[in-house]
Amino acid sequence: MDQDHARGIMNQLFYPIDGAPDLSDATAVRLVDNMIDGRLFSSPVEDFAAAIDETLRAGSLHPQTAEMSQRYADAELLEFLHRVARELGTRRPWPRPRFTKRDVAEWAEFGDAAVIGQVNRPAHQITGALGYSFDQVPAGEGKLPVLVVQMRTGEVVALMGSVDPRSTMFTLLHRGEGDRDEVLAHFRELTGFNTNDVVPV
Repeated sequence: MDQDHARGIMNQLFYPIDGAPDLSDATAVRLVDNMIDGRLFSSPVEDFAAAIDETLRAGSLHPQTAEMSQRYADAELLEFLHRVARELGTRRPWPRPRFTKRDVAEWAEFGDAAVIGQVNRPAHQITGALGYSFDQVPAGEGKLPVLVVQMRTGEVVALMGSVDPRSTMFTLLHRGEGDRDEVLAHFRELTGFNTNDVVPV
């Protein structure tokens, strides 16, 4: 990984660091959880690991990266980075992200997909659980919120909302083979939603 790419990823990593309660081992664990889950960061965990290795080999933070924090000194951030690297190492092999957003163009392929469930949560809670925002696709004179994702378990599903932005009911569709109840169970497990939030149809 070249230094410019590594610097960009490190900037991404440390941008929210001043909001962390401290630079403890527990904070390192939470940070690695977020890298692996792919919820807060746009780069995959593999890129973070490579950028961290590059930074640790250099022995110092790039000045621009160090400026991400107004709370912690360079030496504190570098020591914390060593702990993050160790935590990443203990987690290998890394699982796939809980959800990976697919291109909204794939929505066209859901024309004959099976409707498997209904998600009874407002849009902001769904985007918070999945880590991605809804796309908007034309629907008559309005627009329809749509989100196509691949779950860690491999299934590709789509969430479709209503042209009414106040609606808290979203249709869950599954493209491909697979048992409906198993796909719903995977979706509940990965989102943290319960059986009242995600119901079969």
